[in-house]
Amino acid sequence: MSYSPWLATLLTGALALPGVPAHAGAVPPTSVAPDRTVGFDGLVYTSVHVGDTVYLGGSFTHAIVDGKSVTRKRLAAVDSRTGRLLPWAPVLDGTVMGLTGTGSSLYVTGKFTKAGGQPRVGLAAIDRKTAAVGALKHTVKGLGQTLAVADGRLYLGGDFSAVDGRTAENLAAFKLSDGSLDTGFAGGTDGKVWALATAGSRLYVGGAFKQINGAAGTARLGALKLADGRLDTGFKPVTPYAAFALTVSGDRVFAGLSGVGGRVQAYRPDGSLAWSSVTDGDVQAITFLNGTVYGGGHFTVACPKPSASATSWCPGKKLKPQPKIAAWDSATGALRDWNPRSNGKWGVLTLKSNPKLGTLTVGGDFTAFGSAERPRFAQFRPCGYGCKRRSG
Repeated sequence: MSYSPWLATLLTGALALPGVPAHAGAVPPTSVAPDRTVGFDGLVYTSVHVGDTVYLGGSFTHAIVDGKSVTRKRLAAVDSRTGRLLPWAPVLDGTVMGLTGTGSSLYVTGKFTKAGGQPRVGLAAIDRKTAAVGALKHTVKGLGQTLAVADGRLYLGGDFSAVDGRTAENLAAFKLSDGSLDTGFAGGTDGKVWALATAGSRLYVGGAFKQINGAAGTARLGALKLADGRLDTGFKPVTPYAAFALTVSGDRVFAGLSGVGGRVQAYRPDGSLAWSSVTDGDVQAITFLNGTVYGGGHFTVACPKPSASATSWCPGKKLKPQPKIAAWDSATGALRDWNPRSNGKWGVLTLKSNPKLGTLTVGGDFTAFGSAERPRFAQFRPCGYGCKRRSG
């Protein structure tokens, strides 16, 4: 399936023990039953964990707490330990598409022009405790889609042509020390950037572009040097479909792709393909937790076994019912026996893990997991003594 024009505008198996390798097809130690938690009246596009708090952004204007509406204008904070809505409540006048956080600040990008009543065009910093709007102030011409923080900088990716009137081709960097635009950052693409991830000295960039920094062989996924945005030529993946989501763990880069259906793919440090797995719809969100890669999107089935190549179809052509969310063995690419059965048209749009708590948080346009109503936000916890099977 192609990526939707609408979005374009914008785990019975043994509990895995430390030091014991995960087995292909085994149930990951995460419950299929979601916690009781807050819901939302609009889409949750993006999320980030900072400590025991998960921050959420989207198009929503209210949270739903015990059946009652509580005003939350496109940003909200939830206690990951309890699932309860926190009092933090900044106000933005447009949709939030990307979030990241570091220190005392939460950084936000999207289709807004004001934050807390103050002019902030497409980019803002907000205090994580007081919700006060920070001094970071720039004008993004176009749409900011994704953010990352590393090496003393804030990185922005999306579909934009300039920042503060200065040419910026879908990528930009800002110095955290004073919030200024880093004019020494040379990164740019010739098409939309959907996802950013950082590890070591690299900024991984995924999207629908054909080239990064004008270099051949960099279509849809590549790596830049954090320090200056120059191309890191040591990472040379061949990525046949648009990359919508990225996450990095150890020496693996995991990507959620579109394609003929959709894909989850794993890459080695040099960019060579470790494995590729097929779904029947775009994989729009991805995260890693305890040896498992979780992917979400608008797919309905997924292949139990990895494919022979980045473009080959499911071996045996027998896909398993797996609505909107699935889990894969991070080492082998085999589909794990975990199916919480989500719903919705576009399904899952954001996935984040909290390794400290062992939790997985999910946002999107869904309204339920199985028979449990969870409007647009859900959280899954580890199973203390193994997980009860729920068949697909």
